[in-house]
Amino acid sequence: MRGPTVPAGGIQVEESTPPERADFHPGEPYFASRRQAFGDVSLGLTIGPLRMVLSGLSPVQAERLGARFEPFVAPNDAPVHLRVRLCDAGVGAFLRPPAAGACETYRLESRTSGGRVVLWSYEFAGWFDAGERHAAVFLVAAEGPLFDRGVENFLRVLVAYFSLDHGGFLLHGAGIVRGGEAHVFFGPSGSGKTTVCSLSPNDTVLSDDLTLIVRAGDRFEAAGIPFGLAHQRRPESRASFPISSFNRLIQAREVSREPLQGALGMAEILCSVPFVMRDPQQASRAVHVVEQALQAVPTYRLNFRKDDSFWSVVEGR
Repeated sequence: MRGPTVPAGGIQVEESTPPERADFHPGEPYFASRRQAFGDVSLGLTIGPLRMVLSGLSPVQAERLGARFEPFVAPNDAPVHLRVRLCDAGVGAFLRPPAAGACETYRLESRTSGGRVVLWSYEFAGWFDAGERHAAVFLVAAEGPLFDRGVENFLRVLVAYFSLDHGGFLLHGAGIVRGGEAHVFFGPSGSGKTTVCSLSPNDTVLSDDLTLIVRAGDRFEAAGIPFGLAHQRRPESRASFPISSFNRLIQAREVSREPLQGALGMAEILCSVPFVMRDPQQASRAVHVVEQALQAVPTYRLNFRKDDSFWSVVEGR
């Protein structure tokens, strides 16, 4: 994984009082000194096969997160795969936000430190230890958009990593359920994931940006998750559904579909697997899981236009 970078000009940022206009790369001294939680309330969540407990919440934070993640809230005393402690960052930002009006790809820095994976972005820094099943996230705000984005973006990474333990993976794709079966439409930003969801108003949308692929015996299913919704809609289901097809979206004038097999199919899906592919060990695990999924689920390149005619091809009508 990529380690911390040095800010422009070669000046190393001090870890106590980061300047407003420089990136701040938190090291072990920072994490050792910042342990102040927001409160003593906990909230249990179940996302696909993963059970986690968020601790260190204030009563207000727990209430608001509980409402936001309502379909995924679980009893705190249920068996837990991961415990996540939320803390006050004590700084205004970790990575310098883009200038007003500037277009910038979302930045996420990471490094490994002993048994920990350390992550930081604009509004949060955090670490998790896969062996100990513990994590901590340090948030620059106690409420509002910065708090919401920090929590969600950290949880996205955790789900991406720990889903591999259960034979699944997180995919940059839309999941739509029709007739009890899920169809997954994947591809980079701008390929049309949100579009195919908007063209399916009578179907169940699991996500229009990130879909969790889970293992269920000898088959793979698509599961609802509480984030990855481009328009901040609440997920319509926390359930999982058998996957009928993977579809790599290509915007075109004519609607058609052709099989994606072998190395080409692997490459297309792996290019849409976020976060874990930068870590060689996790990338190797992801390759193995994706290979199994491709053996179980038909995968296609789907040429579509901006109307619902693509469904006739997807369903073989």
